[in-house]
Amino acid sequence: MANACTSREYKKKKIVVETPEEAKAREERGEAAPEISSASDDDKPVIDALLVKLESDSKAVNQETLQAADFEKDDDSNFHIDFIDACSNLRARNYRLEECDRMKTKQIAGKIIPAIATTTAMITGSVTTEIIKFCQGWNDITKFKNCFLNLALPTTMYSEPDDVKKRMSTKDYDPIMMSGPTTMIPEGWTCWNKVTIDVGSLTLQGLFDWILANKGVELSMVLCGDLAIYNGYLPKNPHAARLDKKIEDLVKTINPEFDLPESRYYITLTVDGVIKENDAEMEMPIIKYCFKPAP
Repeated sequence: MANACTSREYKKKKIVVETPEEAKAREERGEAAPEISSASDDDKPVIDALLVKLESDSKAVNQETLQAADFEKDDDSNFHIDFIDACSNLRARNYRLEECDRMKTKQIAGKIIPAIATTTAMITGSVTTEIIKFCQGWNDITKFKNCFLNLALPTTMYSEPDDVKKRMSTKDYDPIMMSGPTTMIPEGWTCWNKVTIDVGSLTLQGLFDWILANKGVELSMVLCGDLAIYNGYLPKNPHAARLDKKIEDLVKTINPEFDLPESRYYITLTVDGVIKENDAEMEMPIIKYCFKPAP
């Protein structure tokens, strides 16, 4: 029967795994990006058939038919290794990582069982307990717990987490920065606060006008990461020519390698300026500038 079968010619897949450092070095050498092998044309009808079957099977699944299953790597009839092999290789392909065959998956799964049964189970249980509290709507921080554990000793310690650290309040003089007066916007803001500007695409001057009208602040500097989009402290203000440019265009012009995919709808900005009303220095949290609607 095997002799009577006709098989397709074997074509070895070439999967290139490239780190960001390697990609940067390749670009500096002027070399083209490696070709990424796509799925075979023979895969599409198989995938389409599986999707149809999956949709049909999913309608027959209900809570009564579900039951717990103990993981067993040496029982091929339960398809546990097949499931893990498929999921892990899907992740590897998505992130351009090296894929592995079913036997290697089985070996790795067998070695990691002791870790899953001990530390991983302990951590998962502790984290899930805190998630359940959050999902129930608890907002009292004293009801939540930090967990420090070492199963080798063994020791487990729980403690109440500290409240989020707040920035200093508005004051006439800052003894740390030796400056003042300083105004907080908003008062007592934390690292989780941000000012969201969601009015569509703005020019740099439009950003200045929005901040002045809504926060009473005259900006003198705008940063995007380590990019200085506008610096009003420079002699003769050479950045004044940028005021009529769109912010997202300026970022790409200043740094063509800036990561701004099509799905990105906002840019994170850091600003500096003074309060127009009392000429006080301003400390403001990060600005989330939305230049197009969220997907």
